[in-house]
Amino acid sequence: MRTSLTVLSTFLFLTATAQVDINKMIQKRMQQQQSGQPGQSVGGSMVDDNDPFVPNTFIGSFRMEMHFFKDGAEQKGSPNNMYYSSNEGMTLMHSSAAERPGQEMKILTDLKGKWTYTLMTDGKGKKTAMKSRKQKFVVAEDPSGTKKEPRITVTKETRVINGHTCTKVIVESEDGTWTGWMAKDVKAPFHDMARNTGQGKKRQGEGVPDGVDGMPMEFEWISADATQRMVSYVRDLVVGKVDESAFSMDGYEVMDMSGYGR
Repeated sequence: MRTSLTVLSTFLFLTATAQVDINKMIQKRMQQQQSGQPGQSVGGSMVDDNDPFVPNTFIGSFRMEMHFFKDGAEQKGSPNNMYYSSNEGMTLMHSSAAERPGQEMKILTDLKGKWTYTLMTDGKGKKTAMKSRKQKFVVAEDPSGTKKEPRITVTKETRVINGHTCTKVIVESEDGTWTGWMAKDVKAPFHDMARNTGQGKKRQGEGVPDGVDGMPMEFEWISADATQRMVSYVRDLVVGKVDESAFSMDGYEVMDMSGYGR
């Protein structure tokens, strides 16, 4: 019951150690995350993304501030900020969890050309772009088919957040309870992100459940056993326009890694 939002944040963290095969790293990490989840599919594979181009529905940018708690205590490294920008055919992401003092690392995805670039700036200001084929993760289906559908409750409660009127939505599942304040006038990018990574199965609590429309300006997820909690806030939201220079690779030395590990 999760989207790929935090999977992609993990992707950002992993590619900071880009001396090894990026695609294998992502595959290994995603397989680890998929295993051991009750009612979830287990395993899968990374394959080249040869799907037809579908433009992003979200045009704009935002920062998502995510707080993680376990047994009531905020975890080390929390909060984590994920920064996201997209136009019709490009996405740019970076996460504070993926950065080290004096260094910067971003992930630029060319949806039309089917390329992914890991953009790194070291402590001396040197810029390197590692180019690899755009991949998607295909998850193995759960043969038991025992996963129950979540119960979605759209309440009549509303709040104005970031200038948008938001409706409170509650989603209850075997994994836990997700409560979000949804701005239905904003097209959320999370379905774009899930489609662009081929992440058909979702990870619990860390995004927008199926059947819920709009952008969650705030949301909270609490695990079924009440030991884990996540609270997320959308900050610095800009809708309908984006700084195109954000997708520029000017000044980067490009290293083509598309044939590495094949």
